Amino acid sequence: MAIQSIEERFQQLEQHNILFGFLYDISNINKKTHADIVTDCKHLETSLTHNANKDIDAYDLCNELQVVARRLPKPMSPSDVLLYIVQQKLEDCVPNVVVSLRILLTLPVSVASGERSFSKLKLIKTYLRLTMSQNRLMDLATISIECDYASTLELKELVESFARKKARKIKF
Repeated sequence: MAIQSIEERFQQLEQHNILFGFLYDISNINKKTHADIVTDCKHLETSLTHNANKDIDAYDLCNELQVVARRLPKPMSPSDVLLYIVQQKLEDCVPNVVVSLRILLTLPVSVASGERSFSKLKLIKTYLRLTMSQNRLMDLATISIECDYASTLELKELVESFARKKARKIKF
């Protein structure tokens, strides 16, 4: 299962690199041929198209990337390039680059965030806990995910409060 999961992640990373790899080195994009840049932009345009709706235009993206690459003062990461574009107030001049970089920079966040809760669930649901109810399992998962908040709670006070409410002794 672990090997399959790793292979699946490497395939996803490879696909991600095919689509967005050229955006990681915008500073040196002018060293590529115009045809190579257009091909990369067309692949990205195809992947970001749904029915007749396109997020970017390949030819405009190609031209915008070349303009941005000439303006960059030094080699920069995609997040630094986007920050540079915003600071220089160039968003309206290079809208395809802005959209492409925003999509590139938010993809890893959307992929990893859902995995955290499932990985916590795997840690909680062990062989010994297979018989626990769904409600209890979900409560334990919530406590595990929100461990920062759970660590601030006063356990002694909570136990005493619970014991007072659930006491089985009858007072005469």
